[in-house]
Amino acid sequence: MFRTAKRVCLMLILAGGCLVPGIVVGQSNPLRDTLSVDDSQRLDFQQDSVVRNASYVTFQEGTEQSVLNQAEEVDPLRVDDQASVDVTKTELEGEVIDSGIIIDEGVLDGQVLGEDCSTGFCATRLGICADGCLIPCPRIQWERYTIFSGVNAFTGPLNRGGQGSFGFTEGFNYGRNLSCIGQGRLSAQLGMRATQTNLSGSDVTNEDRKQIFLTAGVFRRADWGLQGGAVVDYLHDDWYYDLDLVQVRTEISWQYPDSHEFGIWMAFDSDHARTHSLVGKVNPVTVTEEWKSTDLYAFFLRKSYADTGVTGRVMGGFTGNKDGLLGLDLSAPLNEKWAIEANALYLIPEEGSATTGYSEEAWNIGFNFVYYPGCRSTYDLDYDKPLFDVGSNGNFFVDRK
Repeated sequence: MFRTAKRVCLMLILAGGCLVPGIVVGQSNPLRDTLSVDDSQRLDFQQDSVVRNASYVTFQEGTEQSVLNQAEEVDPLRVDDQASVDVTKTELEGEVIDSGIIIDEGVLDGQVLGEDCSTGFCATRLGICADGCLIPCPRIQWERYTIFSGVNAFTGPLNRGGQGSFGFTEGFNYGRNLSCIGQGRLSAQLGMRATQTNLSGSDVTNEDRKQIFLTAGVFRRADWGLQGGAVVDYLHDDWYYDLDLVQVRTEISWQYPDSHEFGIWMAFDSDHARTHSLVGKVNPVTVTEEWKSTDLYAFFLRKSYADTGVTGRVMGGFTGNKDGLLGLDLSAPLNEKWAIEANALYLIPEEGSATTGYSEEAWNIGFNFVYYPGCRSTYDLDYDKPLFDVGSNGNFFVDRK
C-alpha cells in the first residue's frame, strides 16, 4: 500500500505540473472570453434574474420579511457551487418565489426558485422552511451526477481461454469543482460501477461473476490548451476466485479551439494479488496464481460537437507486455436528459494463434443508457463533468504476473 500511495502522489504531482501552464493560458483565453459573452450552449443569466436557490433568514420573530441572495455576476462557464462567494443581500417583501423572476418592484411571488432546478428538499413550499430551515435539510446537488446502466461483454486471461463474460452493468459518476485549489480550475471526480455476468455459469465454474469498480481522482478541462488528470481505480472481482487489484490511470491531451483533441491515456499496475482458485466443474482443481493489472499506453484523437452534444474518440497503442491496443468510444444525446454511450477496446496478444494467443486475448464491448438528473442536460458544456470514465473491463485489463 505504501508503494501504491507513492505512485498515486507522483502521478498527481506530474499531472498538476503539466497543467499549470494550461491554467495560466486559460485565464487569458480569448475563446473563454468569447463564450462568456455569447454561447447558446451555456447558461445565460439576465441581470435581473435569480441565479441561485433562495436562502432565507428571518429578520425578527413574527415578521414575514426575509433576505434573498441577490443575483451576482457569475462566469457562465463556471456555474458550479460557489456558495463561498460573498454576495450582496437585498430585502424583499411578500411571499417568496414562483417563477424565479424578480418583479420590477423587487418583489417575488409564490414558491422557491424553479422547482425543476431545485438542488435540495428545502427548495419547496415546506411550512417549517418557509422563512428559514429550523432543522438541517438534506441537499443533494443532482446536476453533479451522471447515472448509467447497460450491458457489457468482455473476456481476458481470467476467463482461461473459455467463453467470454456477458451481463449487466450500472453505476454513477460524480464531478465537482475544487475552488480552493488551482484558482478553481481543478475538479475532482468519484464514481462506482457494478457488473453481474456469467449468470448461468461458464465452462470453468458454476458460479456467476460479480465485479465492483471504484474510481477517484482530479482533472482539469480546458477550452484551449492542456487538459488532463489522474485517477485511482480499484477492482473487486468475485468469481471462481476472490480478487482485489488497484491501478493508476492518467490522461494528458491538447485541446484545440475547434474541439479537436489529441492526447494519450495510460494505466499502471499499483497492487498485485494472489488467488487460490477451484478450476473445473467436475473434480475441480485448486490453482494458485498471481495477478496484476496490465500497463496500458493508448494514443487517442477525440472530437466533440457542441451543437449536437456528440463526442467520439478513436485510440490505438500498446501494453507493457508488448501487446497491441485498438479501440473507440462514442457518446450521443437522445434528448435533454438521456444519452447513449458505446465503447469497444481490443487487446491484440503478442502470442500468435498457433500458441496461447486465444487465452491471452482480451476485449470489451459496452453499451449504456446515461441519465443526467437535476438542472443539467446532455448538451451542457461543463468544466466539472468527469473527464475519466469509471473503471471498467474496457480500461482495467488483468493478466498473470
